[in-house]
Amino acid sequence: MTECYAYLSRAVPDLDLRELSKIIVNSRGFNATYNITGVLLFDGAMFYQYIEGPSEPLADARQRIDASRNHTDIQVLLDGTPAKPGAFPTWSLGYLMLDEPAHSLHAFVMPADRVDHVDHPALVAAFAALAAKSDAM
Repeated sequence: MTECYAYLSRAVPDLDLRELSKIIVNSRGFNATYNITGVLLFDGAMFYQYIEGPSEPLADARQRIDASRNHTDIQVLLDGTPAKPGAFPTWSLGYLMLDEPAHSLHAFVMPADRVDHVDHPALVAAFAALAAKSDAM
């Protein structure tokens, strides 16, 4: 079964961009191996990520995300089954640098007990709109 996970988090103040590059390369390898796709947006202060894939590998990816010391204050936007799988099918992990904060994604922040009520198509559309006007890497 395909699952999805989306969150926003605050980058640590002393984030090493070379370390971030290594994490992205490693994540792309892991994701490609386990059929996980998605996008990571970064505005210099906040991370915004949407990923989807098979349940068990996605749970592993989520544990890696949760354990990362490169960010804090993780706010889950979505955790469950996507309404329509395949949001970013060509990206094992698209990394996009934003010119400004992704205010449109903050609208999806929900209390932890309500993450299953997020409008999945609208969330994916917000990620896609931001990705379309960003510098792809």
